[in-house]
Amino acid sequence: MKNIFLSIESQARKYFEHFPFIHAFLAGVGVILFWRGVWEIADIYSFDPTISIAVGIIILIGIGLFTHTFIGNAIIIKSVKHEINIEKENRKDISEFEKNITKEETTLAHLSDKLDKLSEKISHLEEHLH
Repeated sequence: MKNIFLSIESQARKYFEHFPFIHAFLAGVGVILFWRGVWEIADIYSFDPTISIAVGIIILIGIGLFTHTFIGNAIIIKSVKHEINIEKENRKDISEFEKNITKEETTLAHLSDKLDKLSEKISHLEEHLH
């Protein structure tokens, strides 16, 4: 039975890759209807809000999603911010490196010109000596 649901889900995902707007719309409708059903059942059984919170926490902890849902997102956001800061630092380092390369190239070009002039002077001196 599990494989049937996984197969159907996989085929649906592949099909809806071509229709992302319809996929997002149906996903939104599905989520809202699901939560509406949960809400209505809680109302039918007159769940107290405190009991609802407790049962929700127990379910989320029981399936390993409590920290993933509430803390995991904060960790992901911090991680993304950290990566952005690293990217900015890397860009700054690259910019400094490129400036240094430009300076080195200028220095090498200047030294090359001086060597060419010295080579010419040496050639002229050798011609006069012969």
